[in-house]
Amino acid sequence: MIEVTHKDALTFRLDGDNKLLAVYEPDGDKVTLDATAVREILAMQNQSDLFLDEKALSRLVQTYNNSNAGFILEIGERRDGEFIIKVSDDKMTAWLTMTPAYGGAPVTFDQIRRSLQEKGIVSGLITSAEIEAVLKEGRATDYIIAQGTPAVPGLDAQFHSLVPEMQERRPQINEHGIADFRNLGSLILVKQGDPLMRRTLPTEGKNGQNILGQILIPKPSRNTPFTSELKGSMFDPDDNDLLLSAIVGQPLLIPNGVMVSPTITVPQVNISSGNLSFDGTINILGDVMEGMKVYALNDIFVGGTVEAAELEAGGNITIKGGLIGNSDSSAASTLSMGGKISCKGSVSARFAKYVSIEAGTSIVIEEYSMNNQLTAMNQILVGKPGGKKGLIIGGSARAMMLIQAVSIGSDAGIKTYIQAGLNPHTQQQLDGIKREIETNEKNQDDIKKIITFIENNPEKDKNGLLDKARRTLDNLTTEIARHQADQESLLAEMSFAEYAKIVVEQTLCNGVEVRIGTQIWKAHEERGKTVFRLIDGKISFGS
Repeated sequence: MIEVTHKDALTFRLDGDNKLLAVYEPDGDKVTLDATAVREILAMQNQSDLFLDEKALSRLVQTYNNSNAGFILEIGERRDGEFIIKVSDDKMTAWLTMTPAYGGAPVTFDQIRRSLQEKGIVSGLITSAEIEAVLKEGRATDYIIAQGTPAVPGLDAQFHSLVPEMQERRPQINEHGIADFRNLGSLILVKQGDPLMRRTLPTEGKNGQNILGQILIPKPSRNTPFTSELKGSMFDPDDNDLLLSAIVGQPLLIPNGVMVSPTITVPQVNISSGNLSFDGTINILGDVMEGMKVYALNDIFVGGTVEAAELEAGGNITIKGGLIGNSDSSAASTLSMGGKISCKGSVSARFAKYVSIEAGTSIVIEEYSMNNQLTAMNQILVGKPGGKKGLIIGGSARAMMLIQAVSIGSDAGIKTYIQAGLNPHTQQQLDGIKREIETNEKNQDDIKKIITFIENNPEKDKNGLLDKARRTLDNLTTEIARHQADQESLLAEMSFAEYAKIVVEQTLCNGVEVRIGTQIWKAHEERGKTVFRLIDGKISFGS
């Protein structure tokens, strides 16, 4: 037993359980004691390496200084070094956590080695020198003592486009989540025999090993073949992993392959060429003249101007020049008699006037839109932000998510209708349903008058007229109820209006009507830069 004695009757000793005890037996005067003094006494007696409980030490000082009664307090202990080795659930990692010895025996290399053997850890161990360094440090927390080698999977079969321009025809998504359709690229053509895509074979993976020495087999790589939908393309006769163009046409990327859409090129479309209809892509080098019709299953490219013609495409329509329809004294007839452009993709042109344009995604006009009927399922962009060109004057522009122009309307107050936040087709359906309900309600009133008249004049009921009138009234009531249900269903589709906006970069003129969702706002004076949104069900606008 080791004892450490203060000059008065306070002594320190280790009991049989290696607990450090402070014993006080009153014996005359005593000096004031603090924690530092206790540590100094223990150091003088070579006991400073014992573990001290800070709370117990504080209690000792307080009890000693404030009481004259004797006491025995446990304030610490002699501790051996301890450690634990944890193994991850996937048996890929082992961590060592170690606490130092306090006057007791330190953790040894042999103890750690035996623990590793007991846990079956035989692979991925750190070196003996690294373990000795940790032991010398005396403590560790989640120190990686063994690390397995993961299996390395092989690469799946890869498909590499050999016509990089094909990627550029895909619209990019900007930081606001809006697709950029301003630059769709130009017409890309390949010749027969041109390389389109290379398929690289899958590679083998590499086995791994966990810390228990168990071999880990990598997931097999996938040997994905080219798709079977390879219209217009073929395999290289000497290399089945190389795809070539079988025809002259436009390459189109598809999953795991490339199709080549047949393409025809004509100098222009007029009376001499006749109307065109082609299950591929049509490349028109010059103009499309008035009254002509052009249909393409894929894209239409026009190098010149389209004059009061009809163009329809299953893909995009790109017009390097402008669109010019027939003008008339009234705006309504102008919109109905002008040219008509429709496609499932996007439409882009330098300018447009007196035409109807309907796009499955977006409409992009570089300079101006005058007295047009524009309808796009995503967005309408006229001009470029910060530029001077980009006017929408007269007519209408309808898109679901975004309408953006440099200026909208004119100093002359020409009526211009701008709508966002509604599926344009939904609005047309709603308008049609509203007309049907109004017509049926008018007919319903007329039938009610007939029924009332016959009921008041029974002698007029000939050939079952009253029964027929009542059946007609029932049918009209049922029809009105059906239309009202359809109307409610379509109105429920308008919830995305809160995400739509209309952006005017410079000037909004008098005579412009703005609609977002079902809310309407009319301009009665000129405004500068304005952004319209729907907030709390109301149109909000600011710069």
